[in-house]
Amino acid sequence: MLLGSCTDSQNRKSPTDSAKVESKPASRGLPFEMVVIVPQKAFEGELADSIDMLLRCSTPVLPQHEPLFRLNIIWADANLTPWRTYRERLILDIDRHAARPTIGVARDPLARPQLEMKVTARSPHELAQFVSLQQERIRDLFVEHELDYMAATLRAKHSKNTAQKLKELTGHTICVPPELKASKQAPDFLWTGTNLNDKDQNFVFYAYPWDGRPLTLNTSIAMRDSALATNIPGSRPDQWMQTARDPQTHRPLVISRTRVVNKEYVFELRGLWEMRNGALGGAFVSYERIDTVARRVLVTEGFIYSPHSPKRTILRQMEAALRTWK
Repeated sequence: MLLGSCTDSQNRKSPTDSAKVESKPASRGLPFEMVVIVPQKAFEGELADSIDMLLRCSTPVLPQHEPLFRLNIIWADANLTPWRTYRERLILDIDRHAARPTIGVARDPLARPQLEMKVTARSPHELAQFVSLQQERIRDLFVEHELDYMAATLRAKHSKNTAQKLKELTGHTICVPPELKASKQAPDFLWTGTNLNDKDQNFVFYAYPWDGRPLTLNTSIAMRDSALATNIPGSRPDQWMQTARDPQTHRPLVISRTRVVNKEYVFELRGLWEMRNGALGGAFVSYERIDTVARRVLVTEGFIYSPHSPKRTILRQMEAALRTWK
């Protein structure tokens, strides 16, 4: 009896041990692909329009329409097993006994990594109104989750050459796609890129003095144009890279905001770039960070050139790379 008891206590696993041993399957899905599960009878008219505005809207600053997400609309009474492990899942539910509309968020419930959001309301009309009201919150959560997934992929496989060059220049590292092999370096400046005629990805770092005041769009664009004109010229003396501007108003085609990324404040710019007196152009995203000790602004930017192919995923990959700054 004593030996039996001892053996049993050694072999029996506690619920906590079982949870540690159990592993969830890897999630699946293309970049920025989402499953939307919705009651078939509710998905018409107003609610369908709300989902289109929420997730099929244009990806910001691209020169042509590319939807924010690729959607798979699945009826709630269908066989949902094939869709359980998708990385991004949005469930729309009608509960006539609900006290009020609600949003519930679960991370890694069925696979890893995974973000599942359930939005509940008492009627299709109330659900459509609530989704429209909360669209920025819903959209940001899914976009952030997808960018975090891309960043984790880059941390596992990235350009060691770019990381080493940036570390030598600044003491910091970054994880950009491994295909970025060509490079150019100057004081307080680094460029690496793929040098392709399509689906071309580029990373830029530069720095400029900080005067102690908050960062502004006008100052950031002036410094950007100065750094890129000096370091990324065209094939002729009158050509260089610059921020694109509206031909009528001459305003820069850029949007900006201050936000928190990885617990750090960054000044984010999204916009279009062009080659002065040339035919080249594309989209870019940049993060500006203030080094208060050295009193400098540190700028990391990803820009793309892809005239013949979709641009959303390769630009988002460069945006994800900026989040790996360390």
